[in-house]
Amino acid sequence: MELRRGEIYFVTFPYTLDDRYPNGKPKFVLVLQEGEYFKKFSTVEILLITSDKQYKQHEKYATDVEIEKGTTKLKEKSWVLCAQPYPVEKVLFEQDGVWCAGRLSPKKMDEIDEALFIGLCMGLQNDVNNEPAAED
Repeated sequence: MELRRGEIYFVTFPYTLDDRYPNGKPKFVLVLQEGEYFKKFSTVEILLITSDKQYKQHEKYATDVEIEKGTTKLKEKSWVLCAQPYPVEKVLFEQDGVWCAGRLSPKKMDEIDEALFIGLCMGLQNDVNNEPAAED
């Protein structure tokens, strides 16, 4: 299976702390990587997507990007959470029940890139405390 940047998949996300889901929790995820270079890797970087009604009531973060209802197969307005990318095994996308809910536009992916820049603290190396590490 060839994964493409900007595609949204419904998968069983393996990293969960919820005891009710010992084998992972079903989630929508956004694929971040594609191309020849990444074909040799067994993993791909993804971002989680939420449609949680509780989430809608909370403050919007600069690292969250809205996916408008009707632009993909997602049934309601959702948000891509760009503060924390995850590497997942590509075989995750070959499991039963996995399906593609569409692909985000290049313009929306530009928003994702901007939010990732903020979420990964890129460009802040001169703003953070640069004290030398303590020596043993």
